[in-house]
Amino acid sequence: MAQSASSTRRERTLAAIVRCARQLTDQCGLDGFTMEELAEASGVSRRTLFNYVPGKLDAVLGPDERPDETIVSTFLSGGPTGDLLVDVKELVRASLEADVPDPAELDVLRRTLRQDTRLMEAVHERFVDRARMLSEAIAHREGKAVDPLEVRLIGNLILTWCDTALDESLADPSQTMAHHFDRVFTATSALFGTRRA
Repeated sequence: MAQSASSTRRERTLAAIVRCARQLTDQCGLDGFTMEELAEASGVSRRTLFNYVPGKLDAVLGPDERPDETIVSTFLSGGPTGDLLVDVKELVRASLEADVPDPAELDVLRRTLRQDTRLMEAVHERFVDRARMLSEAIAHREGKAVDPLEVRLIGNLILTWCDTALDESLADPSQTMAHHFDRVFTATSALFGTRRA
């Protein structure tokens, strides 16, 4: 029980740091405030702040959540559909759905992403990291049945899908990034004449 309370307190503190970082970036720009000012706005010490985030970019973007282990396990065992590309889409989509902030914070996040290219580059790097991890999962799942070139191509597709979904989400904030990801996947499937999910 004590660990659960500690975990909840940690989550609340991190959420406050991220919320304050986004608000400060929205109001002042990424270079318009210091980590000390972020700590003060978040109600934590500077030392505590650095225990949660290494810098401003991570504070604004929030934690880089990993997909649920159950979903990953299902993927590694050949599911959920048995169609590799559709299963890849489902795994990425689940990850995108897990990262959705509340609507008010999402508006602030969209504005901050538009105003500073460093934030967009940091998001892209997270996509690169996820694409690499997913490529490794595909290789593990498929074993020798998949050519390393195909794994690289799927990794690059995932990266392109995520980047495009982010661009679409910034242009049309009425829908979630997961929704835009579905649209990008469907458009790619239609373009190449593959099965839709």
